Amino acid sequence: MELLGVNLVWADLIGLVGSLLILLGFYRTSIGQWRTTSFWYELDNLVGSVLLASYHILTETYVVLPLNVLWAVVALKGVTSYRDRKKSVKPKR
Repeated sequence: MELLGVNLVWADLIGLVGSLLILLGFYRTSIGQWRTTSFWYELDNLVGSVLLASYHILTETYVVLPLNVLWAVVALKGVTSYRDRKKSVKPKR
C-alpha cells in the first residue's frame, strides 16, 4: 500500500525506529547510563522526534505532529547548546 508515493512499510519502519530511539534514551536516563543533559541523550531525542514527525507526515496522521516537531526543536536547542553548557561547567578539584 502506498500513501504520498511512500510504501507504508517504510513509513512504519521510520516511525518504529523513531519511537525506539526516544524510548531507548528514556531507558538510559532511567538506569543512570545517560544524564538528561548529555549530548547523546539530546541527539537521540532529536533524531527520534524527526523520524516520528516524518512518520506522521508520511501517514497523514497530523494529530501528534506538533508534539514531535516541538520535541525536535527542544532537542535541537539541547544539541546546539551542549558545547556552551560543557564550557560553563567548572572542573572539580
